[in-house]
Amino acid sequence: MNNVSSLLGVIFAGGQSRRMDGIDKYGISVGGKTLINHISERLSPQVTNLIINAQDPNILEGFKVVPDQESHLGPIGGIYSALKYALENDYRKIVTVPCDTPFIPYDFVEKLLGIKDSSCVIACSGGRLHPVLGLWDVSIINDVKTSIESGEYTLMKLIKKLDYIECRWTEKPDPFFNINTREDIKVAESRFIL
Repeated sequence: MNNVSSLLGVIFAGGQSRRMDGIDKYGISVGGKTLINHISERLSPQVTNLIINAQDPNILEGFKVVPDQESHLGPIGGIYSALKYALENDYRKIVTVPCDTPFIPYDFVEKLLGIKDSSCVIACSGGRLHPVLGLWDVSIINDVKTSIESGEYTLMKLIKKLDYIECRWTEKPDPFFNINTREDIKVAESRFIL
């Protein structure tokens, strides 16, 4: 593994799950484990420490939960809160993943860290960018804060402003398959059976 010193892993678990009738996705069981457990087991060995970004600090027993500084801002609010926590606890970088991507690669962080000289590295697969799956330097916190203060909450606009670099995965099936619907749960179950 490359240098993971001072690297904070962040799992976003604060979404509203509209397509799942408001069910908290992190607690959905797939392949014999909850989504949050699948991701934490894959991500924990790749980072110095791991936190969960969620609104209620009491919802996930056994995890360090860091709530948003301001609620209802979406992923950009989670990134800002995680960067603030990282700065306060002497981390230099954060790596972020959503709670609904149970197939995060075991070399996810190593591959992101392999791209040098960028304050923002974003995962890409199947010709599609995944702005929530990325590596962020704490030096960008003021850029994130400025976006929020100006009312610009779109993650795509933020990463363009940061001159992000893509980190591409080409393997099949897509390692960043995410679970948004009940049909997606069935697809994920079939992947765990294989």
